[in-house]
Amino acid sequence: MDVLFVTSTHDIGRTNRRAGRPIAKSISIGNGVWIGARSVLLPGVVIGDGSIVAAGAVVTANVPANTVVAGVPARPMRNLDDA
Repeated sequence: MDVLFVTSTHDIGRTNRRAGRPIAKSISIGNGVWIGARSVLLPGVVIGDGSIVAAGAVVTANVPANTVVAGVPARPMRNLDDA
């Protein structure tokens, strides 16, 4: 619910125009992933199979398979291979 998939960004431009060249990057979501409410996935991230993104997390980097991530920015909290 209310998850934000951000698939574009831009380079940092010069002082007269900070929003430089636009860049589009896809987001990849693996099988069996659970994405919590109001989380934000930034351009280019890959969420591995069986992972959980906690509610409100901001995912700025790839998430390994079977991993719980949480926080701003999202950090690994638990490996689910043991579960």
